Amino acid sequence: MILTENLISEHKDIIELLKIMNKIANNIESKNVFYTTDVEDIIEFLNFFIDKSHHSKEEIFYQELALSEVSKENAPISVMLYEHVLTRKYMNDIKSCIENCKVGNNFSQELLAESLINYVRLINNHISKEENIIFPMANKVFTKEKEDELYQKFKNVEEKIEVHGFQERFHKLLKKLKSNYPD
Repeated sequence: MILTENLISEHKDIIELLKIMNKIANNIESKNVFYTTDVEDIIEFLNFFIDKSHHSKEEIFYQELALSEVSKENAPISVMLYEHVLTRKYMNDIKSCIENCKVGNNFSQELLAESLINYVRLINNHISKEENIIFPMANKVFTKEKEDELYQKFKNVEEKIEVHGFQERFHKLLKKLKSNYPD
């Protein structure tokens, strides 16, 4: 199914970023060097690529799935939507912590590491539920016509983000972060 393949493809890039976030959290906990500018870049990525693009597409997807023969009571759709709310909370926590780190508040480094780890865990679990439960369910219930309709809605979301040239910036950013935090 093109819809789920599109989302799974984006998951691969998101997982790469999560690995980097985890490395930064480990560096902070080990009192090793981390760069606030890298975390600020990550915040931008979280805001645009994950929240405004990927999660927006998922929310369109979930709405249609809830209207299909899979009801909200039978599928964890409400849980998935709530997790999007939690990701925004953690993103705000990360943003607040990095601002405090920049002014020299060392206690904020510990909170930053905790917020990064919480975000990474949440998104990893979220992706696992989607790929193992939600997407297979959708692949069974969505018709080709519904898939085409939703795919066009996905394209509209992507076009709004691309107006800002974010796709190219994102790939450059991910490459830079991978070099700063190698495996």
